[in-house]
Amino acid sequence: MTSSHSFAIASLSRGFEASITLPGSKSIALRQLAISALVDGVSHIKGIPACDDTDAMIDCLSALGVSIERTGNDVTVQGPMDFGDAPVSLNPRMSGASTRLLIALAALRSGVTSIDGHPSLQVRTNQPLFEVLSRHGCEISSDEGTLPADIRGPIQVQDTLEIDGSLSSQYITALMLIAPVLAQRQGRDEQSLHITGDLVSRPYLEITRNEMDKRRVHCDWIDKTTLSIPSIEYQAGDYLVEGDASAASYFLALATLHGGTITLTNLDATSVQGDYGFCDVMEALGSTVERQGKTRITGPETLSPLSVIDMQEMPDVALTLIAMAPLLPAPIEITGLQSLHHKECDRLECPAQELRAMGVDLTTTYSSITIEPLNHRETKAHTLTTYHDHRMAMAFSTLGSAFGNLTVDDKNVVNKTYPSFWDDYAQLGD
Repeated sequence: MTSSHSFAIASLSRGFEASITLPGSKSIALRQLAISALVDGVSHIKGIPACDDTDAMIDCLSALGVSIERTGNDVTVQGPMDFGDAPVSLNPRMSGASTRLLIALAALRSGVTSIDGHPSLQVRTNQPLFEVLSRHGCEISSDEGTLPADIRGPIQVQDTLEIDGSLSSQYITALMLIAPVLAQRQGRDEQSLHITGDLVSRPYLEITRNEMDKRRVHCDWIDKTTLSIPSIEYQAGDYLVEGDASAASYFLALATLHGGTITLTNLDATSVQGDYGFCDVMEALGSTVERQGKTRITGPETLSPLSVIDMQEMPDVALTLIAMAPLLPAPIEITGLQSLHHKECDRLECPAQELRAMGVDLTTTYSSITIEPLNHRETKAHTLTTYHDHRMAMAFSTLGSAFGNLTVDDKNVVNKTYPSFWDDYAQLGD
């Protein structure tokens, strides 16, 4: 079934050349916005992407009493937020990352902060984070860790914060960002944070550390599972958000599949985003990647086989590899995918279901998927169910680009993080 929002993905010819300026990193932007809410002063941030997730975060911070002015991709933030006892209602819409950061900010307040969002956000658990806040004096009203939720603080931490890291690194990032404030309120020199369980997505914690470091708050790993965060006030100032490495993965994949050349103007080897490691994956498939000052990828004449790869450290781009996998020359087993079940949709079983409907042979376990090559067969014509997940649409553009017989059910789903994606994709066919 099609609708007015459905969109047919055009096929691409081999050997295209294009230059793409990526939207700013959503991960970095959301962290910088949250930090700015804790700063007693003015923060100027350049490169904030214009998308639903950042718009939602800005609206929520405004509701928390933060003054924010936006001109294009430049944002001026006057903090600090209101830590008082007035009730506040927040709607982060579909943004899971914003939700976790806002929950932590809410814990610093003495009043009730009510948080609710889109139905797709309401099914995503925040239980590990709620459990930590409850242990340290916050009152939480929530149905089994989901939204809607009411949070009443303030959080009181006398000792080490401890949280399960096996579901999402976003819970840990949320606590890291408020840790300097917690230490200051208790008159301590530092706040320790201990991570239990099998930590997923560690590179995202390195993004958090890097953004805190820019604000003069230097977090140190005491060991592999414990962070020490100093009691230092975040600094105001001017900050720049680099291009989004997760968004880069779609163009890296398209160049690889079609022997094309794409230059990504605002992302290079200095990036601390873990998803930039997708360049290495594309090199393993035969591409050539230059990383100095910009990222320039040229796809191979013939793809190289890649029999097995662990994507635990790059979960947001694992979906890109899953979607392009039927076009590879040999079967591929993609492992380390256990965290994909807890994203905007189940990013393991949902794409598996769509691929099967397109005639692709595959098998899944809880943490892996093995995908067989099409071997020059075309996929069946199909309308892709995106499950309100922006990355489903963008990732499957890689497979749709091969045959021109794939339609996405809602082209606007990409507005969550990359509203200009289809325009940038169209450049590859010019």
